[in-house]
Amino acid sequence: MLTVDFTRFPVSAGDLVLDLGCGAGRHAFEAYRRGANVVAADLDGGELTPVRGMFAAMRAEGEVAPPAAAAPVTADATKLPFPDDSFD
Repeated sequence: MLTVDFTRFPVSAGDLVLDLGCGAGRHAFEAYRRGANVVAADLDGGELTPVRGMFAAMRAEGEVAPPAAAAPVTADATKLPFPDDSFD
């Protein structure tokens, strides 16, 4: 399984990150922890229910400082609902 090495792919507070094909959300969670504004997108909406819950739990436990934000979105990679150049 491939995973992101966040020491080689730095994500900073305020970055706008798209985790496309987020699945269970492991990369989205780490980007969110680092203060990024995260959109976790997956075609399978069923994958996003626990992702939504984890985002809320992370916020409730103080793992993420405002103004970082995170949102799960059901999206098809071939027809993304975002304008070009929306993400860092």
